Amino acid sequence: MAVNYYGSCTGTSASKYDLWLCVTQNSQSVAGNTSNITLKAYLKRNDGYAGSAYNLDEENNSVVLKVAGSTKVIKNLEIDTRNGATVTLASWTGNVSHSSDGSLTLNASASFTMGNTTLSGGSVSGAFKCTAIPRASAATFDSSSVGPGESITATLSCASTAFTHKISWSLGSKSSSLSLASGVTSAVLSVPVTWTSQVTNSRSGKITVTLKTYSGTSLVGSKMYSISFAIPATSDYKPDFEIALERIDNAVPEAWAEYVRGISRVKVSAQSIAYKYDASLSAITVTVGSVTKRSLPATFDLPSAGSVKITLSVKDSRGLTTTKTSVIAVRDYSPPSVSVESLERCDAEGNPAADGTYLKMIYTLGVSDVNSKNTAEVYVKYRAAQALSYGASTVLAGSPAVFGDGCIAENSSYTISITVKDSITSDGVEITRPVTSADIPFNIRKGGKGAAFGKYAENENELSINWDVDILGSIVSEGFDIQPAENISAIVSHSRYFACLGLVFLRMRLKASQTIASGSLQTVASCSGYAPGLFTPLSVYIPGIMASGGVKYATGEIMVNSESDIASGQYIYISGVYFADYNSA
Repeated sequence: MAVNYYGSCTGTSASKYDLWLCVTQNSQSVAGNTSNITLKAYLKRNDGYAGSAYNLDEENNSVVLKVAGSTKVIKNLEIDTRNGATVTLASWTGNVSHSSDGSLTLNASASFTMGNTTLSGGSVSGAFKCTAIPRASAATFDSSSVGPGESITATLSCASTAFTHKISWSLGSKSSSLSLASGVTSAVLSVPVTWTSQVTNSRSGKITVTLKTYSGTSLVGSKMYSISFAIPATSDYKPDFEIALERIDNAVPEAWAEYVRGISRVKVSAQSIAYKYDASLSAITVTVGSVTKRSLPATFDLPSAGSVKITLSVKDSRGLTTTKTSVIAVRDYSPPSVSVESLERCDAEGNPAADGTYLKMIYTLGVSDVNSKNTAEVYVKYRAAQALSYGASTVLAGSPAVFGDGCIAENSSYTISITVKDSITSDGVEITRPVTSADIPFNIRKGGKGAAFGKYAENENELSINWDVDILGSIVSEGFDIQPAENISAIVSHSRYFACLGLVFLRMRLKASQTIASGSLQTVASCSGYAPGLFTPLSVYIPGIMASGGVKYATGEIMVNSESDIASGQYIYISGVYFADYNSA
């Protein structure tokens, strides 16, 4: 490959002469990163005139040839352009070095001078671009991604089989390398599993691969590549742990080893927790039933019975999550209960007796068996109406039960305390029931200041009635004139007025004499004294019927509103407390 570069001459006949520089690339050394170049400077008359310039005195003529700023030829010479001759002013052949990337633009120039002619000299220059020499080797990979414990293969494209290479790869502070002899064009790059510790906040990273090419001991060049490092979402890299459960028994006997609804609790924690390859905790979620918490240890109530699922999820800093579940059996439980079907006086054998000095109780016991581990007992104790405290408790063997040891006096009423206890509710659940004095037609209290129908008179200044009372007229009680409405046939009423507080206590039982329609307030009775200043709600109870009611301001009308009709003969129970209107009081 030859390239000519033309210059210009000086002197009175300068335009009649051509001066040029011919650059020829002869060969190249890939290993040496050099090209062999020949440069020649020529001079010739361009109009064909035979009698052209010449000077055969060497001392009067000179020429300089430079390559890349370096003088390669400087000399004196004869110059004779007559008869169309082409004069070679200078010639140089030699090796020139390319840059590290294999490229080279060669700057070359030539100049000459002549004496005693109409051509005094000239100069020429050019920038010759040599063919680029392949330098650093390149690599291709059989995969763009690699995982822990895996490897990839690099295949090299080399400019020279004489080249040697060093290939290195790194991730974070971890690195490895291989040296490749001349002629070796592939390498296996292994990524140890332990390199996973270099990526702790993501599941991916970048492995940097550097390929260096050498010619002998000289570095020809280097290239860098990036390979994706991907951590798989497998158990080898996910966090690991074991769910640890601690049963908090509270009132449940420890020996039962049972979870009991509403009483036991469960404490959830994680044991042997491990974060793989330097990962760390990102988040924890623990769910028991429908309740979720986000820290450990976490304690949960157990409001539901049955199989309760416990789910624990641990998420690490790479975003990898491990979820484990456990199931516990929660036994159903309700506090013990006792339902008294009947409680009456009896004789020692349990036969009903109106004047009996024993008590007979038929009851139903309610107890949660908690996987056949829970039992309950019923205790009774009693006190006479005038007593300040109960006697000792007695454990009942079962229903029906006879108790009292013949100590139930005929002329006294009693309050019976019935307590049921199980292995969990140690304090027990207590209910009370009354027992009246013996059933006699009429009794006057000793001293004549008390009387009773159907029982003994037990209190001073009191008339007690142990029978139903059917009253067609009105009742006056401590300033109250209670009058039934047309739809009421009987009233039993107890009322008190506390003057110091302006407070009225009212309790009554009414009996419907005809159907009372539902859906609106219906007057069932009225009181003429101590009416409230505003409508005041009262408690209304009608067996089997939802109802409400109150006492009307100013008029004192006692009213009931039921969701369904009140049938004739139905009892209505009304009670309440209200403040009397000052004016009415």
